[in-house]
Amino acid sequence: MLMKKIKCILLVDDDATTNFLNEELINDLGITEEVHVALNGQEALDYLHKKGKFKSTRKGEYPTPNLIFLDINMPLMGGFEFLEKYHQLPASKKAEVVIVFLTTSDSHKDKLKQLKDEVVRDFIEKPLNKHELLSIMEEHFWKAA
Repeated sequence: MLMKKIKCILLVDDDATTNFLNEELINDLGITEEVHVALNGQEALDYLHKKGKFKSTRKGEYPTPNLIFLDINMPLMGGFEFLEKYHQLPASKKAEVVIVFLTTSDSHKDKLKQLKDEVVRDFIEKPLNKHELLSIMEEHFWKAA
């Protein structure tokens, strides 16, 4: 198993405490070069388009994320609404991005919706933990060549 750092993880969640804890865990494990946070689906789209608060004059300041942890229930634009807009993005903005739903909801309905969307690779309950995070990395990024 190759444990190479990925370039970027994007956390999309409106809860500051959850973002803080998840970012600390990700940084402690040393699995990515960068972690960025969007507080809702609209901010996540802004990040991918490099506009709004993510507009930059420095090349590479906001790299395309390899992994997006996406909350389902957020104000302004939730996870499912984000996915609808995400599907409309050009292929270059979503190439090889792994999306994982991260939610407090354990409802069967949410899981069924997730299963119908091929870009969502997993569905885990908050908060992230070391075991789940390493499992996602192993499955999607550290597979033996």
